[in-house]
Amino acid sequence: MRGFFDIEVDRKRVFGLDLLRAFAIFCVVHGHGERLLYDTRLNCFTDLPLPHGVDIFFVMSGFLIGKSLLSYMQKHDESLDRQKIFSFYLRTALRILPNYLFILIVNYILVESHVIQGNTQTFSVWYFVTFTQNLFTPFWDFYWESWSLPVQWWFYILFPLMLVLFCRFLKPKQFVPFLCLFFVIFSMGYRIIVTPKTTDFFWWDIWLRKTVASRMDNIFIGVMAAWVQHYYPEFWDRNALKSLIFGLVLFVITNLIPRVIGSLYFNVLHLTLSALAIALWFPIFTKIKSYKTVAGSIVSRVSILSYAMFLTNSLIIQVMDKVCPKLIEEQGVAAYFIYWLVVMVVSYLLYILLERTFIRIRSKIQ
Repeated sequence: MRGFFDIEVDRKRVFGLDLLRAFAIFCVVHGHGERLLYDTRLNCFTDLPLPHGVDIFFVMSGFLIGKSLLSYMQKHDESLDRQKIFSFYLRTALRILPNYLFILIVNYILVESHVIQGNTQTFSVWYFVTFTQNLFTPFWDFYWESWSLPVQWWFYILFPLMLVLFCRFLKPKQFVPFLCLFFVIFSMGYRIIVTPKTTDFFWWDIWLRKTVASRMDNIFIGVMAAWVQHYYPEFWDRNALKSLIFGLVLFVITNLIPRVIGSLYFNVLHLTLSALAIALWFPIFTKIKSYKTVAGSIVSRVSILSYAMFLTNSLIIQVMDKVCPKLIEEQGVAAYFIYWLVVMVVSYLLYILLERTFIRIRSKIQ
């Protein structure tokens, strides 16, 4: 199904997940651009109680990959063969690498040309190529928007291998919950260990929110949600509304509890509880299978552009800071909407000219 400047929407897509993905990218783009609205007539929109969009993307990644692999294993004697693992890795690389590496090159050129601020020497570009820039320690001053991709990349690498390993002894229904619990405990343990390094919000942010070791629990909470849906579909559907209510209540609670740097709650529990709250929304959204409105069509296409939007929005606002500081200072509302327009246009071009080509190649791999 085509439309919206020739962006094709697969009829098999679950609209509820598209809606959630579009909401997530709105949270990300707005979160980076809301400072443009400071001290303007739209200042009230700078303090919206929104979740971190990346948290939603993490949970969704775990949910979708978990669901896909569990479904495949159910049809193939509860196992993964080499061909499936190879095709999974190849499809993952075709999905992530083209946009990621292209924007890495763009960042490098703009920093070296002094168009945007940054330092390409502190952390070698090789770290970014190998997704090792923030495995256990943080990075800063270059390609900031890349921090979440290693979290997902290493999940994509490790999860299938762990399924193969543990399936030699147990069935997925038996061991997947314990695997998820292990990564929840691992991430929380890591946060406890590095808590002395989080002396202010900046260091809290890059040590806890933006390292792979600290965020793997979010993705495996999504895997746990997929496990529940896969093995207990009636329970999943029957309790969808209750789950949404509990999730919203938990989300409100996580925002009401004071966020004190160094506290047990904020340093250790907050990121896990936030992801759990989001996972509880999934049963209701997976029940929304399709759309029949123009607005729904737009939502699905924004969802398709979300990866390109994620990688470009921070870069765009940095360029705006450099190129048109007077506009930002004097016309904040106009700058905010120009920012959104440029993000949409640039993301569309990146999707059409680069991403879509590799998606079509990817679709031919089973």
